[in-house]
Amino acid sequence: MTTSPQASSPLARALKQLATATKVISFYPPQHPAVVSNLEKAVLLLKEALSDRETLTLGVSQAAFVVDGSVLEQEDRALSGFAGYLSRRDLSALVFQPPIEGESLRGLLEVIALDPGTLRARGGPKKTLAEKRLGGISVVEFDPAAALKSARTESGVSPPGEKPQPSMRWSDLLAHYLAGQGPLPPGGQHLIRRVAGDAKAAWDLMASLQELVASAGPARASVLTAALKKIAAEIAAHEVEALPSLAQNLASALMALDPASRLDVLGSSLPVPGTDIDLASAVRARIPEDNLGEIIVSLVQCEGNLNARLGSVIRKVLIDAGVTGQGKIGLQEALRAARQHEPPPADVWDSVEELLEESQDDWISREYKGLLEMIGEHAPHLEDGLRNELMALPDFREAFTPEGIRRRAWLMFGDLVAIDEEAARQWVALDQIEKRAASLTPDWFADSAGVVESVRGLLAAEPLPRPHVREAALRALGAIAEALVRCYRRDFHQLAKEQSATLAKALEALGEHSVPSLLNGLALEEDWEVRRPFLALLAARGKVAVPALVRRLADPSWYLVRNVLLVLGEIADAATIPAIAPALKHDEPRVRRDAAAALGKIGGPRAFALLRDCLEDPEVSEVAMRALAAIDRRRTIGTFLEMTEKVDLFGRGHGRLKDALTTLGALGGNDAVPRLRSILMRGFWLPPSAGDTLRIAAARALERIGTESARTALAQGARLWRSPVRTICAEIVGQRPAGSAAASRS
Repeated sequence: MTTSPQASSPLARALKQLATATKVISFYPPQHPAVVSNLEKAVLLLKEALSDRETLTLGVSQAAFVVDGSVLEQEDRALSGFAGYLSRRDLSALVFQPPIEGESLRGLLEVIALDPGTLRARGGPKKTLAEKRLGGISVVEFDPAAALKSARTESGVSPPGEKPQPSMRWSDLLAHYLAGQGPLPPGGQHLIRRVAGDAKAAWDLMASLQELVASAGPARASVLTAALKKIAAEIAAHEVEALPSLAQNLASALMALDPASRLDVLGSSLPVPGTDIDLASAVRARIPEDNLGEIIVSLVQCEGNLNARLGSVIRKVLIDAGVTGQGKIGLQEALRAARQHEPPPADVWDSVEELLEESQDDWISREYKGLLEMIGEHAPHLEDGLRNELMALPDFREAFTPEGIRRRAWLMFGDLVAIDEEAARQWVALDQIEKRAASLTPDWFADSAGVVESVRGLLAAEPLPRPHVREAALRALGAIAEALVRCYRRDFHQLAKEQSATLAKALEALGEHSVPSLLNGLALEEDWEVRRPFLALLAARGKVAVPALVRRLADPSWYLVRNVLLVLGEIADAATIPAIAPALKHDEPRVRRDAAAALGKIGGPRAFALLRDCLEDPEVSEVAMRALAAIDRRRTIGTFLEMTEKVDLFGRGHGRLKDALTTLGALGGNDAVPRLRSILMRGFWLPPSAGDTLRIAAARALERIGTESARTALAQGARLWRSPVRTICAEIVGQRPAGSAAASRS
């Protein structure tokens, strides 16, 4: 797996660590060792990057970070990916003001780890972050008005001596781009996404499109539908979960179009790339009930007669909108009111009312009767209107495309495996499943579990299938797993939630047969947003995934080994401890830390012994401390008490001893109070100041323990002859305000 080059500047390194910490925070609970470790490293790197600045404003574009007007290491793919991640959450800048504290940074990362839809539902990143009341960190959201202010100004600049031209609204600029008549305005992608989240923005844009298509002549329909396709493609590429909201807003904005344009939209087919959603169908399904009668009346008045095209559009609207009997009564009242004042003739209104009275089954029967005539031996010539109606029927076009035929043939071979008992025919069907799996697309996810269950049912049948049939079945399962993973990686950012859910069901049906393909995909994938679900999918396989996971612990890619350790920790199978143990000696410290974290989750005496040995590794000791406490808190306290038995007279080894004191405080055991008190009250070091750091660490540990005996020891420390220690103890027990301690230290 390729990686981005090592970042050369402190700020670039800090941002890459922020990206890693965001990933970890979104995957693990707040107190997980990986979260704590990555957050602390991010704080240190960010402090280093801000050491010579009073404030830092970091601009965010869709593919890069901008600092002081210059792009920050534009070729670094990791930075580019993180910038795109933030941009999809409507962030245009991050503002840092030293000092940066860990809790403030944690709050920021918890906000940006949310998916874009959830973030917008909470009012946006700025509001969500403000609710946390954090210091030193703020964000700037994308402001469409500000982004387009310069564009409006530029569009209104005229040559000297000429009358200034009026400036254009943001919706006009965007409409010209969508219609192929102008460039993408500044912040255009954000403006398109705004249409999905703001009903007024959708109305404004639809009104601007109406002004354009009004003068487009015969190209009116193609210009309008092409613009809507561009909008849907942008939303699907970056926020596929917002497509329903987009359809809702566009349905409400139909009234901004003239009747002819409404007819063009409602009668069209607008498949959204990478999804199984048709935008036109979704819009029809979400037309507000209050507008339905007015829209249908306007369509009838526009056409002037009930031709095939108008009848098809009305049927589509009524079917997709799910109009009930009560709703039809309201529509009929709207038609009767309209016929009293407006053309067309009365017989046209009569025909439309009769159409409303027909059942959905009547419409479908009529459509498929036409289909049978079209494909019969002496099929008559179809008029264009009827042909267009047939092609617009749900699933009709897809079923007769090459991709649709391939999918149905693949499903047919799955059915044959389930019902055929002849070994030769079983082998042929399995061979076809294997070969045809290469054509798999996200539209196949929903049916994949059924095919897998047919093949696995054959493998479990009594009597067992013949060896060559069994081999063909295993190859078919492997091919399906590889195709699912390949397709998932390729189309991850365009997948709908329903497709992700059906993929998970297919992988669940595959069971252990999905693990090798998931591991291979994890090893090849560079996008961490894609890798994170892979970890969850592997962990969901449970113990059946363990053999394949253990084999990959010897992989030369240290990053893959880390991911495997994360999954093994989630599975928490005690049988994997011997396999994990060698990773504690890995050359890469991040691997060693994740191995220690995995052992902490698994637990048990063997894991405890291995982790205790890790305390000598300075790169791992912190994670090992937390993992030990998670396994056996009382025994861990005893371990760290042993580390505090020997206190060097001249201050040697105090760094490790201080860490042990801090850990005892974090563990909160009252058993540690006597040892902490003895270190706090110890009077002799050479020089005398050599022990102050340890005494203060012991005081802080006693503060965290907080028991009566601990506070008694602190009260005694408030009378010590060493002023720095005495001041800290007095502050803790409340005998002195916090400001006094600061003054004393200064």
